[in-house]
Amino acid sequence: MASITVPHPLPSPTEDAKSLWKAFDGMGKDDNAIKELLCHRTSAQISQIARAYEDLHKEKLMDRIDKEFSFLQIHSKPAIMQLAMSPAERDAKWAYKAIKEKKGERGALMIIEIACGSSPDHLIAVRKAYSTLYSRSLEEEIAFSSAFKEPLREFLVQLVTSYRYNGDNADESSAQSEAAILYNGIQANHLLQDQVMRMISLRSKSQVKATIQHYEKEYGKTFEEEIAACTSPFSDLMKVVIRCLVSPEKHFAEVIRASMEGLGTDEDALTRGVVSRAEIDMELIKEEYKRRYKVTLTHDVKEDTSGLYMDILLALIGPEKEP
Repeated sequence: MASITVPHPLPSPTEDAKSLWKAFDGMGKDDNAIKELLCHRTSAQISQIARAYEDLHKEKLMDRIDKEFSFLQIHSKPAIMQLAMSPAERDAKWAYKAIKEKKGERGALMIIEIACGSSPDHLIAVRKAYSTLYSRSLEEEIAFSSAFKEPLREFLVQLVTSYRYNGDNADESSAQSEAAILYNGIQANHLLQDQVMRMISLRSKSQVKATIQHYEKEYGKTFEEEIAACTSPFSDLMKVVIRCLVSPEKHFAEVIRASMEGLGTDEDALTRGVVSRAEIDMELIKEEYKRRYKVTLTHDVKEDTSGLYMDILLALIGPEKEP
């Protein structure tokens, strides 16, 4: 499902660190060499390269990238720097930005993506990284933030503190009874009542999926049709929560598409969508994107971006055929 491709045979971390030093050194850096190396290594491999680089050259790889890439490289620099971070540190910094800068619904959406779009172990790693970076916990930051109002604030805290079972087992009896709870919440336009929040924030992804399947079988409509008709102010957010838990490729295909629609490009959202999913489910996202929009993601990225930034995105997206 990941789109990252690595060379075979794979150079050692020390060899890669030396290659990066060479690309940085001289009269001008070799942007293409840096892009080719970082876009074709996994996050675990980049972490090993960063350690080797620091051992060899007595400076942090992130510091050198920050120094070498000009502020004029306004889109390619953030993409390269996010690639060089660990996924947990990257998400921790995005979570901080969501709380401190984005705020409101857009900030909540970013928190939901981080809490629900990856594995339980990754969420734990994000929380540890957040505490290290900012000297306070992610859940504490959300709980005492004025960026979110109740009951959304409580729901976000529940989402980021949950450690879900990560297997495929689901209890069908619980799924049936909880489908009724969800139905009642939608019909009452009260999605963030205690029972619904507890169910959605604590149940495993497989259990939530089983609940949605029972919902659609029992009530004769898709969950997304039902949530679209709901007038709760939290209906859009709940749709994102369910999508990120059950079929994240649908959500991120939509996020990436929205970042390129209309006048201008939301490079922040586009970079986040591509960089964060390249090692998780980019192949599924590409399939969903092509199915829904009748065009490849590659085509739209080429139409909307250019230069080194475009090359970084295309390297992470990987090859695909036009429909």
